[in-house]
This record gives sequence, structure tokens and C-alpha cells, in this order.
Amino acid sequence: MGVSSYRGMCGLAAEHPGGPDLLAGVARPAPHGEAGALRRDVGAWLVASGVLGGDVQGFLAQGHLDLVAEAWGDVPRGPRLVAAAKWLVLTWILDDRFDDQWIGRPVTAARRTVRALTDVLDGGSGVDSDSVPGGGSDGVPDGVPGGGLDGASDGGWDGIEPPGDALVEAFAVLWRETVELTPPQWRARYAAYFRAYLDTSLGYLDEASLRDTAFRDTAFRDAPFRDTPFHDLGAGAVQTVPEYLRRRDQDGAVSCAAGWIELAHGLDLADEVFRHPRVADLLMRFNHVVCWVNDLYSAEGESAAGNGKNLLRSFTVHEGLAPQEASDRLGALCEAESTTLEFLADGIARDPSSPGEVRAFALGLVRFTRALIHWTATAARYRTESPR
Repeated sequence: MGVSSYRGMCGLAAEHPGGPDLLAGVARPAPHGEAGALRRDVGAWLVASGVLGGDVQGFLAQGHLDLVAEAWGDVPRGPRLVAAAKWLVLTWILDDRFDDQWIGRPVTAARRTVRALTDVLDGGSGVDSDSVPGGGSDGVPDGVPGGGLDGASDGGWDGIEPPGDALVEAFAVLWRETVELTPPQWRARYAAYFRAYLDTSLGYLDEASLRDTAFRDTAFRDAPFRDTPFHDLGAGAVQTVPEYLRRRDQDGAVSCAAGWIELAHGLDLADEVFRHPRVADLLMRFNHVVCWVNDLYSAEGESAAGNGKNLLRSFTVHEGLAPQEASDRLGALCEAESTTLEFLADGIARDPSSPGEVRAFALGLVRFTRALIHWTATAARYRTESPR
């Protein structure tokens, strides 16, 4: 499968970013029966929260609500579905905030954001939020913007005042709303997933900051090619395949996406379900498909931004594959893993010994994956050579 989203590296060009094979083998879900209303719900929230700083139309032009409309089937358009849709969109916005590391902007603001959001989760993920020091009955600590009466700091910021921006406030309010909709085990599990995502993002921020400092402090600054992007200066900025595989499961919010599926479908799964070998294997395949498909179609923009966290880059830099060969290899891996995911989910869904909620969760993972594959291959978000 020739994937032309990699044309920024290999000079390919085609009508669509991505060959037909992967999409042909994956059925695209029909939109939600109330897709228009769901889009309006999320759009109105983006405007009211101010989380995008006023550039709502520019964000929506990238096609984000197309996935919102297809990801969860026809589950009732109630508070849980709307909350799941908001989490999906807010995490994209966070990803863009963290992408500051790749395009030369200071990472201080993103680092403060990570600390602020972690504090929200630490204060609001317990079974009884009233027992959390500094926490209010709504599950949001008083010192977090949007949590207390005046949003004042409780002093627990290691000398850094909390960033009183709309993103943190929107996160705190959404977490409070979600706490009211969900059982304790879901909240604890989701908070752990999101903390892992934030911790990994912060780790990359720190690594990128060190690389940037090292680059500025070398003799390269005086060389004729001093303006060359860092990722073109050597293999050190690109992960090896083992490094990629070791870290990618935590890089990004794929585990959080599993939580969104559970939330949207109104499921209440026990922790032992996620420890069952069949479900654990299913979630591993889900993680692989989501991450690898993202790499397949986002390589162009990430390459332009100097992002070395991409399996295509690992194949070309460390495995010696030509760009087209790397594209073909990753496309084949995506197809194989998607097929395996659907096979495993079908086995769970057909097994009469599987609890009904586990069957619904397995099928929900498949639907979300199908929608995500088609959306990623066609959305304007990934059809640019410019870094986001």
C-alpha cells in the first residue's frame, strides 16, 4: 500500500493521503442518528469555554467533529455521550498544546498545563472527593482554576502559579461533570490513564527542551546550515523501533479513548475485566491500530515539525528502509492488526459466557477504530505538510 501522506519525505503525490487497501478493508460506520445535534453540543461548548482562544472555526475546519459524529454508534445523546465527545476533542487540543515541543516554542506553558491538569485529577479521582485535602464536594480541588470560589492557588505549585487559562478551566469543569456521571472504578482507572498520558507528554517536553538547548549550545549555531531542523542533523532525534514500541503504548491518549468508549456507552466494567487476557490482548491491538494509523497519516506534518516519534521515521532512519518501503510496511502492519482486533472482538461478542457489557465494550472498540481509521485518512488535520 503506497501511503502518500509520507510524500513530504519521499516526493510522492496522490489524490488522497493513504492508499485504498486499508480503507477498503474497514467498514466506515454510519453517523450517529443525532449527529447534527451532537456536533452542535460540542461546538457550543468550544465557544462557551473559550478553550481555543476564539479560533473555533479554524479548529473545526480540520474535521474533528466528523469523528465525533461516527465514533460511538447510536447510543443515546445524553450527558455521558456528550462528555465522551468533549473529552475526545479536549485531548486533541491538549495534543496541539504539547506539540509546542516540536516547533520551537517555549515549553514552559505546556509544562505548567501538565502540572495543573495532574492536580485536577489528583484532587477529583477519589471515591469520596470530600476526603481529599483542599477538595470540594464537586471533586475539583479549590486551588485549581475553576475549582474554588475565586480560583485562588492553594500554594501547591512548586513556586509556579497555576496557569489560569481556559484549557485548564475547561478540563476542571469537564472532570467535575464526569465525576457526577461515572462510578468510582471508572474514575480511578481513567484518572490513571490520563495521568500516564500527561506524564509521558511531560517527559517528551523535557527531552525536547534538552535537545533544543544542546543544539543551540553547539558549534552548529555558527555553521552554514545552522537553520537546518534538528531532526535532519542525526538519528538521535528519532526513536529506534524498540524504543518506539516500548514507549508508544503510553504516548498519546489511546487508553483514555477506551475510557471514552466505556463512558459513551454507559458501561460499568470492573477492573478485573481489563486484566482478563482476552480483553488485555484486545486493548493492545486497539492501541497498536490507533497509534500506527496515526503515524501512517501524520508522518508528513510530523516530519515537517521535526517529530521523531513516528514508526515510519524509525523504519527509515534505523531500519534502512526507503520511505515507500517504510510506508508499505506500516500499512501492512495496520491492516494485519486491524483484522486481528476485529477477530478478537468478534470472538468475545459471540461467546455466550461473555457478560453483556464486555461484549458491548468489544464491539464499541471496533466501531471507534473503524471510524478513526477513516477519519484519520481523510481529515484535514493530517493533510498538510505544515506542523500543527
